[in-house]
Amino acid sequence: MPDAASFDFGRQPNLDRLPGRMVWIYLVVLSIAMSAAAASAQGTEQPFRLGVQTHFKQGWDVGLIDTAKDLGAYAVRDEIDWDTVETTRGEFTFDVADKYMLPIIDAGLVPFIVVNESNPLYDDKNSPYTDEGREGFAAYISAILTRYGADAVAIEIGNEVNTENFTRGPFSEDRPFYFAKLVAAVDERLARDHPEAQFSCSGVNTISLGFLRAFFEHGGLQSCDAISVHPYRDNPDSLPWELQRLQALMREFGGEKPIYVTEFGNWFEDPTDAPGFMVKMVSIMAAAGVAEAHWYALLDEQWWPNMGLYEQGGDVEKPAAAAFRLLQDKLLPLGRAASRSDNSAVRLFEFGEGGRGFVAWASDAAIEVQGDATFLDMRGDEIAPTTRLSDVPIVILGDGVSVSIVETPVVADTKYQFNSAPWTYFARRPVRGLTPLETIDWNWTSYVGATDLNPLRIGDRGVVTASFNDRPYHAIERFTASEPGTYRVEGWWKASKDSEPSRLIIRHNGTILREVDRITDEAFMLGDLELDLAEGDTLDFELGPAEPGWTTSARRRIRVLHADGAR
Repeated sequence: MPDAASFDFGRQPNLDRLPGRMVWIYLVVLSIAMSAAAASAQGTEQPFRLGVQTHFKQGWDVGLIDTAKDLGAYAVRDEIDWDTVETTRGEFTFDVADKYMLPIIDAGLVPFIVVNESNPLYDDKNSPYTDEGREGFAAYISAILTRYGADAVAIEIGNEVNTENFTRGPFSEDRPFYFAKLVAAVDERLARDHPEAQFSCSGVNTISLGFLRAFFEHGGLQSCDAISVHPYRDNPDSLPWELQRLQALMREFGGEKPIYVTEFGNWFEDPTDAPGFMVKMVSIMAAAGVAEAHWYALLDEQWWPNMGLYEQGGDVEKPAAAAFRLLQDKLLPLGRAASRSDNSAVRLFEFGEGGRGFVAWASDAAIEVQGDATFLDMRGDEIAPTTRLSDVPIVILGDGVSVSIVETPVVADTKYQFNSAPWTYFARRPVRGLTPLETIDWNWTSYVGATDLNPLRIGDRGVVTASFNDRPYHAIERFTASEPGTYRVEGWWKASKDSEPSRLIIRHNGTILREVDRITDEAFMLGDLELDLAEGDTLDFELGPAEPGWTTSARRRIRVLHADGAR
């Protein structure tokens, strides 16, 4: 059954068209929803749920269902092939899907089924783009719910439909338009057949705000009960900004709906990096109000061998599994995470209330912990008490424990504060000079740039420069001091793989402090740079092509700190 507190009161079926029993079910669900919504208004929050991606449809051993359950997974995200279920129009046979769907349900897990299928019976096996194809697709979704029960299975329509990988035929010529038409057909069919059911869409790869805006412009938001995204990234600390912008976009088109993160993870060259990444992502998502998230994936796969909780075969546990278990056993049962930091370079989250569980990390900060507390690393192993935070997160458990930020020397950090104060962004054009950059939304992760300067861009992890007509165009990240004082600047820059070198210029109020002619794949480390700044003074970190005609890319991290370290 869907979360009653997020029940979509906009979907109100014509009760005169429903059988008497369905009218009764609808009214019961509506009553539950109204009660839960009232509780939500009084401050009762729905829990954050953590599931995992599986591929039983692709032939995984159903014994792995117990593996997922033992880890504490709420749900497993998988698929059902439309063309194996409906081989004759209007006739649905679930013999193949039953082999894993029924064991999943019997195990007490929710099968979270993503449907992005085509069928040779409709639209020449293209992604459904005609009324006939859409009606067939919607009937198939209804058949899944009829077979397994709307209270037992969750449905997601679409998988990474902002990309070229999962659609075919005329649908691909205007994905936002055709996808909006498709989910509208599903919404209409379920309002008639399963008014208690809800579904999410569209599983975009990254938080594709450009695609989602176009999808919403065609009415897609109104048809969906939740919006699903795959916020793949290397840096979790840029996620809050994008989630806030997604929520604002939904408000622009009629109101917020729940957000489902139906895939998240990363390609980890070092598997010991996975636990910290996972706990950071879950803490941020839970605090931002995300309804649930699914780690990709339960097992390493042939094409994605660095992302699983277990190695291929499921016999060897990886470090990520320990973090998954830590979240399920120690943190998520305490309640949703809430941010307890008003410093944008410090992440401090409390799970639930009463000082029972915290996750903390920072660019650099001193903390004070009061009460009988236990400190854990991201695998759940006990560590010595700490009084100083770094990029590596820690867990603090207890009862009635308080955690406070004593001081942090960090004023600005590109890793933690992308596209937010105290940073602003500019381009240096050969003729016009400095011009401000803006946020650019498109089919992938948003960035800072200009519509006429592509590929020049600034992101949370790096900078791309450009040349037009053999003239260099520079990208500038500007720090503005909010108070007078002595500051220390730290930073490193490194050319991205296969990129030509960039040129680095650092300016104070327009006066050049440092120049580096070649930023190569051997990282340049900024030496001691300490200076007095007045309120409103600026430091510009400017990258441009080292040679005319080049387009260059470089990764970087810049920090500005109080020189005395005490704030």
